[in-house]
Amino acid sequence: MTATCVGKFWAVTSFIASLSSALGFYFPYWIKGQFVADDGVFPLYFGIFRRCSYPIVKGDGSVTVVEECGRYSTFMDIPSLFWQMSTIAVGSGTFLALLLSLIALVSLCFRDIVTVKVARVLGILQLVAGLLIGGGVAIYPKGWDSKEVMDACGDNSAPYQLGDCSLFWAFYLTAIGAGLTILVSTFSCHAYSRKVNRGVEEDEV
Repeated sequence: MTATCVGKFWAVTSFIASLSSALGFYFPYWIKGQFVADDGVFPLYFGIFRRCSYPIVKGDGSVTVVEECGRYSTFMDIPSLFWQMSTIAVGSGTFLALLLSLIALVSLCFRDIVTVKVARVLGILQLVAGLLIGGGVAIYPKGWDSKEVMDACGDNSAPYQLGDCSLFWAFYLTAIGAGLTILVSTFSCHAYSRKVNRGVEEDEV
């Protein structure tokens, strides 16, 4: 089996889409807000399982902000059940999308790794991966009523209503990765073709 032009485009675009989702999943820049502490106003950033800058209470009772990025200590420390669900959905979908895109890229270098039927199966799995990522992005706003978000975004923050905060670049990057993954999954049906070698018989005189 050989990859068609569509197949080459599918492989490269699949990798770009999965990389976009992976970067968006990892970086904690889905939401941008701010927190007013005793020693000033600090920008806060949230992802789905990581955050940048978070308030703590010091020994004298005053509140300050630790300006560093990191993940929550445990999975259960993620401040919303919907964010926990989103972490699982986006994480598993991104892992699957990356794996499939790498298989597609390797198939460009070595013939007969992927057959026409296998390519269709990969396309179906890629569609599932895109739906998982997109589903995780879609349910993420359900967690905007958590106390941690409301501290940064105001009391009017609610599911699908972000209050005084704004969506940031990692959210859009993940959403674009999900949409692109779903779109390019349809190309897998035309990604490979059967190459038939025909021998020519000649009579020796």
